[in-house]
Amino acid sequence: MASKKDTRSKGPTSKISKSKKKTTSTSLSKSKSKSAKAKIDKLNKDVSEISEVQNLLATTNKDAAKKPKALDSIREDLKKDEELKQRNKLAEKDLNKQLELLTEMGL
Repeated sequence: MASKKDTRSKGPTSKISKSKKKTTSTSLSKSKSKSAKAKIDKLNKDVSEISEVQNLLATTNKDAAKKPKALDSIREDLKKDEELKQRNKLAEKDLNKQLELLTEMGL
C-alpha cells in the first residue's frame, strides 16, 4: 500500500500563527501591566499629596490652638498689670498722706 501524504500544512505557517497568538497575548498582558502600574503610581502620588496636605493642616491647627492661649496669657498679664497699677496708686496716696502729716507736724 502506498502511504498517503498528509496535505495539512505543519510547516512554518503553523508556527507563525502560534507565535502571533503568543505575541498578541504577551503584548496585551504587558499593556495591561503597564496601565495597571501607571494607575498604581498615580494612586500612590495622590496618597502622598493627601498625606502632605493632612500634615500641613495638622500643623496649622496646632498653631491656631496656640494663638488663643497666647491671647489668654496676654489678657491675664494685662489684668495683673492693672491691679498692680491700682495697688501702686493706693500706696502712693498713702505715702503722700504720710508725707503731708509729717510736714504739718513740722518735722
